[in-house]
Amino acid sequence: MSFILKTAWRDARHQPNRLLLCALSIVFGVAAMVAVDSFAANLTKAMDAQAKTLLGADLEITSRAGFDERAELMIDGIGGTQARETRFASMAYFPKAEQTRLVQVRALGGGFPFYGEFETEPAGMNPALSEAPVIVLDPLLLVQYGLDVGDTVTLGAVDFTITASLQRVPGEAAFAGLFAPRAYIPLSQLEATGLIGTGSIAFHRVYFSELSRPAEEIAEAYADRFASARLSVDTVQEQREKVGQPLENLTRFLSLVGFVALLLGGVGIAGAVHAYLQKKRDTVAILRCLGSDARIAFSVFLVQVAGIALVGAVAGAALGVLCQSVLPQLLAPLLPFELDFFVHPPSIVTGLGYGFMTAFIFGLFPLLPLRRVSPLQAIRADFESGRKRRDPLAVGLAGLAAAALAGFCMSRTEVWWHGLVFAAGLGLVTLVLWLIAVLMKCVLKRFFKPSNFLLRQAAGNLHRPNNRTVFLSVSLGVGTFLIFTLILIQAGLLQQTDIAARSNDPNILFFDVQQDQYAGLETILNDKGIVIMEAAPIVTMRLSAVKGRTLTEIKSDPENTIDEWILNREWRSSYRGALGSAERLAAGEYVARWDAFEEPVPISLEADMAKDLGVELGDSLIFDIQGIPMEVTVSSLRKVDWTELRPNFFATFPLGVLEAAPQWWIAVGRSPDVATTAALQTELFQAYPNISAVDLNVVIDALQSIFGRINFAIRFMGLFTAITGVIILANAVTTSRNQRVRESVLLRTIGASGRQIRAILALEYALIGCVSAVIGVGLAVAASTALGVWVFKVDFYIPVAQVVGAVVFVSGLAVATGMLSSRGIASHPPLAILRRES
Repeated sequence: MSFILKTAWRDARHQPNRLLLCALSIVFGVAAMVAVDSFAANLTKAMDAQAKTLLGADLEITSRAGFDERAELMIDGIGGTQARETRFASMAYFPKAEQTRLVQVRALGGGFPFYGEFETEPAGMNPALSEAPVIVLDPLLLVQYGLDVGDTVTLGAVDFTITASLQRVPGEAAFAGLFAPRAYIPLSQLEATGLIGTGSIAFHRVYFSELSRPAEEIAEAYADRFASARLSVDTVQEQREKVGQPLENLTRFLSLVGFVALLLGGVGIAGAVHAYLQKKRDTVAILRCLGSDARIAFSVFLVQVAGIALVGAVAGAALGVLCQSVLPQLLAPLLPFELDFFVHPPSIVTGLGYGFMTAFIFGLFPLLPLRRVSPLQAIRADFESGRKRRDPLAVGLAGLAAAALAGFCMSRTEVWWHGLVFAAGLGLVTLVLWLIAVLMKCVLKRFFKPSNFLLRQAAGNLHRPNNRTVFLSVSLGVGTFLIFTLILIQAGLLQQTDIAARSNDPNILFFDVQQDQYAGLETILNDKGIVIMEAAPIVTMRLSAVKGRTLTEIKSDPENTIDEWILNREWRSSYRGALGSAERLAAGEYVARWDAFEEPVPISLEADMAKDLGVELGDSLIFDIQGIPMEVTVSSLRKVDWTELRPNFFATFPLGVLEAAPQWWIAVGRSPDVATTAALQTELFQAYPNISAVDLNVVIDALQSIFGRINFAIRFMGLFTAITGVIILANAVTTSRNQRVRESVLLRTIGASGRQIRAILALEYALIGCVSAVIGVGLAVAASTALGVWVFKVDFYIPVAQVVGAVVFVSGLAVATGMLSSRGIASHPPLAILRRES
């Protein structure tokens, strides 16, 4: 053992650069894994430590229609210490700036929050503890309109005095006020504003603490009564799950990015070790001639591979700990709790383990052939030990690698078979690339005979022995596939939010328009030169029965597949005589008008909602329309583009049915500029304080700010994958350098110029790069499309410019890397090159 270690160290210290290139292959993959896993551990610990502050109470009950007498009796029966809140959106007027803006009004009463602090500047200004007309505003409003403590803000019929700016509320992130800034007022002042009336969109909440029994027991005991009263319930644990799930999904995706980098690093390790061992075959043969056993010679380089794997994993773990501190800074504004940085040893150990295992397994593949090096190779460089047979150890190693890959993928997905499918997909992609590379060699050998000498020589090089064409193509193709799949998925997701660039879309939204106010709204808009692009009445209703079964029967059915939120939700439906601009008929016949004055009434359902309800054309539903039951039948199904800024609904009724029902209107229009929008909002507030006019450009900017942070986090992690991709390409090209050196020397010897040799090399790398890029990008397009449509539920989208750019970039990168690794071959005398490379 001492001989093996000494020999391995003596051999390695003379070629540190080559071994460093091997180790670098996995550094960035391990770093990405450690950073993401440690960040996820920080999130989990923070949520566990601050669980109750995520809700601010032990129990929360919410209603969208207010609490009736039955609900109040249940609330009184629960007991404990209680606080109340009413949330709704409204326009606020700032007299100092003479401007208006949509705000989230939150009327607080009682001692909320029971856990955590209602942080303000100056401190201690919780409006829930006041009876006066005071208001606490998001700091964004103070900055935007030049407001100070003591200034006045008008909400409805009440002038409120600013007492503080809001810093933090338990359970809410800094981005909570990005779409519409928050404005907190005392609950006792709500009625005086006159902003809450029939049909108003509001959320009414009751918070509980100091309960006589655990909140989970109360939620379970009252579950049926809450459901029948259309009340939703949240406990601390449920709130933690709601907050944790999207964060967990994000960390899973980022972890997948890190795993891609690690997997690419494994491929790079295989290439780098192969290139390193190419020059060690003679050393092994000499050891064999001196009487060394094949196993001892093999063990010398096995120790080196293990050392490479260990050094790369340790360096990657150290880099990952440094990068871990960056992620909280990027995502902190999105988190509803404070996040502290700490080193998480289990994540480091996991990253070290996966990194070492990946590097070691992939490094073993090029190492196994050393066991069969013959002593004769020391005196005959071209000696072959006979026909190559399939190595059972190599087959077993391939099986172990596949099992490890599948196991890792399954551990990183919520559903185990998703990970298995991902691993199988990678295997299929590798197989396809290998088959195409083999096919390319055969085609070039048999059919491609160009008249141009340089092109013919470059094509001939691709099917010569020991050229590593297949390895180069597969390595480059897999790298291109993995990296570009991530890029395309990201592009598809971001495309769904790219709505600001469409110049014909509405950019201003009006809601809570009462029926007797609609004509006045049109007059004001006409004076400003703004045309209503689309408007629709909204009638609130609730579902009572599905296909003849009441909701109680459906909920008590153990085989029920309808989500509870669908059964309990308040439906905001509309009526119109034609399909909306964002809708298309998917099945059935759209009934424009119904004058039969009898039931069932034919309605149109959104196709996905119909699927969730388990109904088809001709099935019946019963809606409770503000106390009046109405039986309907599904006459048509619609596909709705929810990304369009238009009034869209799950259920639409024909004309002639709902006109007499209590209703309010929603409308969208397009304002020519920001100044017109601001002037309109001010005039509309003075005429109709209850109508909210939302500048959609502000909403779009907020979305872009949020997605920008997430996008940067993904790109930051993707940088590790990209760097690893460049390293793997350099390693792959290096594996065939020796063969290219010998051929270039031969060409120089028979009279070829340096320019011709460089052109042959460039054409050879261009052919490999182009074919690999086209196949890799093509497979990435197919994979990202499938994931986009079936997993992320986004429309089919291919950024043509990025696809073409990727093919050109990868091809150019292959040429540049190949030429860089071949520098000096074409410009020096053949004898000098042979001496340097020997």
